[in-house]
Amino acid sequence: MRLLWLRNDLRLDDHAGWQALADYQGKTAAVFILPAHWLTTDAAGLHRLGAAKAAYLQQALADLSARLAPFPLTLLQGEPVELLLAWHRLQPFELVTHAAQAPEEAGWLARLCDAGVKVHTVEAQPLFEPEQIAPLFKKFPASFTGFRKKVEKVPAWPVPAPQAAADVSRLRAAACPLTTGIDWPVTPAELAHPAWQGGETHARAWLQHYLFEQRALAHYKASRNDLAGRYFSSHLSAALAWGCLSPREVWQQILEYEQQWGSDEHSYWLRFELLWREYFHWSLRVHGSQLFAAGGLTGKAGPGVFNAEYWQAWCEARTGWPMIDAGLKELMATGFCSNRLRQNLASCFIHELGLDWCLGARFFEQHLLDFDVASNWGNWAYIAGAGHDPRHGRLFNPHRQWRQYDPELTHLHQWLPELGPVTLTQVEAHQRGEQLLNYPAPLVPLRTL
Repeated sequence: MRLLWLRNDLRLDDHAGWQALADYQGKTAAVFILPAHWLTTDAAGLHRLGAAKAAYLQQALADLSARLAPFPLTLLQGEPVELLLAWHRLQPFELVTHAAQAPEEAGWLARLCDAGVKVHTVEAQPLFEPEQIAPLFKKFPASFTGFRKKVEKVPAWPVPAPQAAADVSRLRAAACPLTTGIDWPVTPAELAHPAWQGGETHARAWLQHYLFEQRALAHYKASRNDLAGRYFSSHLSAALAWGCLSPREVWQQILEYEQQWGSDEHSYWLRFELLWREYFHWSLRVHGSQLFAAGGLTGKAGPGVFNAEYWQAWCEARTGWPMIDAGLKELMATGFCSNRLRQNLASCFIHELGLDWCLGARFFEQHLLDFDVASNWGNWAYIAGAGHDPRHGRLFNPHRQWRQYDPELTHLHQWLPELGPVTLTQVEAHQRGEQLLNYPAPLVPLRTL
């Protein structure tokens, strides 16, 4: 038989794995495995499946199951390699799955191959085919700009057209010989934004609404750094992270938008952000485990010092910096905060509190419903000076950032209503430790650069 192992590729459209099943003459099955260690709390109090993230994943799997019916989607929980080998012993199969992004996944696939499982990999996450990027592997561009100039100006890197969905009605189901099911943690009944409802059906509907009904792309570059709002950004990151949308489909839809209403800096900038995502993905494949080391890709970033008081305050969103605490509250409650907020959170975590950037990346991994291993770790390394950044780190001026991106304190009052009618000047004075509000004092005075 042929088994499709799904991970973060939870869709039917533009998915070579489903085509491999549809073309097979024998019986087939599809499985998603929730790794048991995602639910295991480590010494820092972290795990990998926050409530909002779990809710999105559940919805995505339910949607895929409905789209496949009556063909069953098998759900398992446990150690992936052990479960797959147990299945293989009872019912031998050849395995189809998407290529590894991170070293952990590469290790899983290597162990399966070593145990005698025939493994065939397909690409489900990137814009470009490996053959297109292969010329860059020998000397991978040290900066995003170098990568972007290559793929934008050389005809060898066109984005392949997305493939149509395979005809899954032809699939002949093989029963799973293992006990199935997932013991899900408690999750919110609803996620806070319509774009965050998990699944390919919701993702495709949101993409159409955002681009063609609302035409919100018309202000994307100008609004993408805002902190709050329904349409300030595309809100496509979760669908891309879990593979509910193909990045090639998003790219194609942007081109169709441009055919209708013309191209401009706003439509270009969304494709620009997709290229950033692409850069992080291929960089991770090139550099592997080096990205997860304390020194990162540069070997120059310090590991930070673990301060239990600071770490506990961070996890409880009581750093004493109202603007940072508001971002933390939003992240932990919804599984999301804007890209601009993420950069400021990371900068304060690393450069103000002196904590380990790897710990911060793991904190985001737990809570972000749009967690993407390459983008998350790549961005934290970038801020820490451990990644692809010619400046060797980014230290943000949070006071200036909030004067620019939340001057009316809209986001702050949404997530910290207990502050009452304070002004931006008062909040800045509190964060510097000068004139305290009726709010916890800052762990350290926040510098004005």
